Amino acid sequence: MSANLAQHLANDDVFSHLSPRDHEELARLAFRKHYRKGQFICMQDDIWNRALYINSGKLGWVMLSPDGKRQVVFRIRAGKIVWGHSLFDGEPMPAALEVMEDCDVYLWEGQAILPIISHNVDAVWEITKTLVATMRRVRDVIYGFAFHPVAGRLAHLLLRHYQPVEGKAAPRDMTLDEMAHTVGSTRELVSKTLHQFAGEGMIEISRVEITFTDRKKLEKLIHE
Repeated sequence: MSANLAQHLANDDVFSHLSPRDHEELARLAFRKHYRKGQFICMQDDIWNRALYINSGKLGWVMLSPDGKRQVVFRIRAGKIVWGHSLFDGEPMPAALEVMEDCDVYLWEGQAILPIISHNVDAVWEITKTLVATMRRVRDVIYGFAFHPVAGRLAHLLLRHYQPVEGKAAPRDMTLDEMAHTVGSTRELVSKTLHQFAGEGMIEISRVEITFTDRKKLEKLIHE
């Protein structure tokens, strides 16, 4: 399996700057773990100085408020590398890393991966770009909460998550609770808004699938 992992790493934006020998060494140093949906790989405020490769499944960055409210910032799909912020500054994690779908991952301890990465300037620069892109995504989420009503936030989530082809049904793999946690609303309001979308001809929805019938109307809601 290490040979397959080395091949995957060679296609990553950061690791592509390293040599085949580095890819093989990273594959050798990685340890594999399986997580179930709902588990946390790290908690907010933990010192988590690791990196991981998502072999299968899906993870999400989740922020927890002092009063216990839970906010999904965004999800990360298979094939992506996750870099722990603590790996670079030794400070607590700003968010928790939660398992959104059963997943299989490869993990590296900081002391194992940093010496390999740090000798290549292009790889280090690529990590910087990756972390900046993450910060910009978080900014977009916060901006959305501040200035967009629930309908716009929900429309944005549906279009981004399902990446729909108009008129083609997609499996409905997000629960009302998951949608509510992502758009910063309640289960009841999300359900009401979805039915409003259906009533206005933007989507058709059942318990198991969702069909996008007027994507342009949904896109218009995002910009209102």
